[in-house]
Amino acid sequence: MSLKGYIVCLCQNQAIRVVDGVGGWADLGVNSGYYSRELVSKSVEAIEDEPKGSVDPAMVLGKAHSSTKARGSSTAGIIALTDQGLRAINLGDSGLWVHHISVPSAAT
Repeated sequence: MSLKGYIVCLCQNQAIRVVDGVGGWADLGVNSGYYSRELVSKSVEAIEDEPKGSVDPAMVLGKAHSSTKARGSSTAGIIALTDQGLRAINLGDSGLWVHHISVPSAAT
């Protein structure tokens, strides 16, 4: 089993998604890259259900997770630029930075 292919990034449909499958599953014969890819795929479907300009990253991640059937687990980050501003969710030990030249940086 290849240990490559756990990280998936997709920038489309009002949001950026980055997920990183947990490699420790390989010890159990599970390639969590399948989980990562399915989670991102399901997030595309979940975003299509969201009103344009009002994507809720937490709702998207919840829907994507509950409909993902592959074995494994993953960190996940979803960022959406909405009519109300930037909205984001980060799950796991990864992080994200928001940086703008005229605004102090924010991190999660």
